[in-house]
Amino acid sequence: MQKFFFDMKDGVPMRDRIGIEFNTNAEAISHCKEIAQDFRDNSLRDDQDLEILVVNESGREIYPSLFTASRNTGGKPICPCPPQTEWSNNDE
Repeated sequence: MQKFFFDMKDGVPMRDRIGIEFNTNAEAISHCKEIAQDFRDNSLRDDQDLEILVVNESGREIYPSLFTASRNTGGKPICPCPPQTEWSNNDE
């Protein structure tokens, strides 16, 4: 198992200093999507954008995502990166 960190930015960067252990990159990326879904479902603001960066214990960013709670997009993720399948999902 390795530790992954979920750094967030909603105007102000917030560094995850605790992290969570997962067996694979894919599990960490899936958790990132769960976090984003929770923010979308429970946001008190309609126009809130949230950037979540999944960082492995080596400090390597493995999955950058930008999610929006805006009703204009239906709360769907806006990803400034290639689709997930192009990101490293292997154990490192």
